[in-house]
Amino acid sequence: MAKKLSTITPYLTAYHKGILFARSDFAFAPDDNALTRDLKRCPGYYSPMRNPRLAEPLCKHVFDKIHKPLNALLAKLAGIPLNDLRHLRDYYKDNPVYIAVVGDAIMLPQIVYQNYMEPLDEKEPIAYTGGGTPSDFIYGDIDPIPYDWSNLANDTFSYYPYQENIVGRIIGWDVQDVSALINRVIFYYDIINKLGDWKDTAANLVGGGQDFQRPPIRYFIFGTLLHLTPRGEPMKYWTGYGEVFLKRTEEVVLKPMGFKVLSAYDTEAALVGFTDNALEKIKKSCLLNRLLFFKGYIKKLVGQDVVKGKEYVERSNLIWLNAHGNQHVFMAPGPYLVAAGLGGPILHRILLQIVPNVMGGFLGPGYHLVNLGEYSTRNVENLNLGPSLVWIESCVVGRMEGVYPTESGFQAFLHAGAAAVIASSTGSNIAGGYLEPKKHRYDLPWTVWRAYLNTTRNMKKGIYPDSHFGYLIFEEMCKGLMKNATVGLAFRNAKNAYLPKDANWTLWWNPPLGENLKDIYSKEMSKSKKDRMLKAKYISFQEYALYGDPAFNPYIPGEAS
Repeated sequence: MAKKLSTITPYLTAYHKGILFARSDFAFAPDDNALTRDLKRCPGYYSPMRNPRLAEPLCKHVFDKIHKPLNALLAKLAGIPLNDLRHLRDYYKDNPVYIAVVGDAIMLPQIVYQNYMEPLDEKEPIAYTGGGTPSDFIYGDIDPIPYDWSNLANDTFSYYPYQENIVGRIIGWDVQDVSALINRVIFYYDIINKLGDWKDTAANLVGGGQDFQRPPIRYFIFGTLLHLTPRGEPMKYWTGYGEVFLKRTEEVVLKPMGFKVLSAYDTEAALVGFTDNALEKIKKSCLLNRLLFFKGYIKKLVGQDVVKGKEYVERSNLIWLNAHGNQHVFMAPGPYLVAAGLGGPILHRILLQIVPNVMGGFLGPGYHLVNLGEYSTRNVENLNLGPSLVWIESCVVGRMEGVYPTESGFQAFLHAGAAAVIASSTGSNIAGGYLEPKKHRYDLPWTVWRAYLNTTRNMKKGIYPDSHFGYLIFEEMCKGLMKNATVGLAFRNAKNAYLPKDANWTLWWNPPLGENLKDIYSKEMSKSKKDRMLKAKYISFQEYALYGDPAFNPYIPGEAS
């Protein structure tokens, strides 16, 4: 996969005056010796992504061949007996060290936790995105419960799992990419001092399709009668949630950091838009388009003068990207654009009442219009990024296990010049996609509007909804960066603060969507009250990984001196 990355490690070690710890048996390349607990072999694909049986021997390998030797080294450095695990854990909790994991998921594999939403299931594996939650958490965890990689895996000496040490994974398309990544950190201030106001700018890009309702009449029509929507699955109908959290991110998170904020929502947040020439070609491509493709209307939705994604990310030091995607690509436009492309505004409004019910709102007359502005590997690799810190809040885009490097969505950002990327390896959670107050699981038009008006009135007073799931971790990390913490330390502290803060919050549902989730949503429909959904919160704790040097200390305009 990513070859010869280890050749860079001596230089990184020398720069940080650290220790190089490497062993050939860290790698996991399954053969006939990779056995399950009942001593069965695991023929087939080389990765748990498409061969769930491998998850058990893989996780055991990581625990026995990497975690235990790493703990032994840490114990020796601290002068603490290895069998005094509590003392060792407490020592590194208060005195964390930086651990840079240099290599891909074969050379230095990740633990793959069970995932109730996207399970490791031998009988019905999730073939495209893979099941389970691949995680680098174990590289920083002193005291995991041995051989527990369940959805709710805990630690030995803490109520919630806790990451003692500071971890980041250094990876790239090839050794040249990784060399460039390390150099961007070493010469960071030399680089940014030549970029003008780039260092004082942040991009706040939030995709459409973040809003969710459970409208009873539409359930009857599209679920019971037409069988287009699984019973219980939330539908992507407007609640104002996405717009509110776009504004919240700007006012509550980024502006207090001292940034000039460039914000874009839905189609505006796409990477690029259509030129007049491209729209003309689409118009003339077939008889149907000549009759029903209104190029002037589409230009207003996703023309090159409307779309701001490329401009904003290239101008920004800190980048928050919130969208729908997978391990290869993510896209900002939601059902609003997917429902377009057939007729003008009247037909568009009609289709907008139908599209969210078909394949989670991803299929409609305008689904092809999304492709041009998607954040694909080919589009992103040609960006001219500064040494940015990028948080990608999208399903699966951070998954590297079973993914060829040049086809990896997050690695394209590193290739294009970013200094560090944080992304999730599985289906990331949306905090309901609705606004409060919401007293019942079903939604009616007046209850949705009441919640929206209540929220916007409060926002005018400076009162915003609370953050949850990955967004809460991002916000906590930003607070740490304001205190002049490195990205690795700020990220570690944010993760450790997450579960104690969010575990008791209750909600009606937590997308993502998917055919494999229909049984889960069906069970949720029987609930008469909100639930903690603790398994989903553990997934949020486990799924995010820092890709970059954990000792990287980005410039923040408003940070404490």
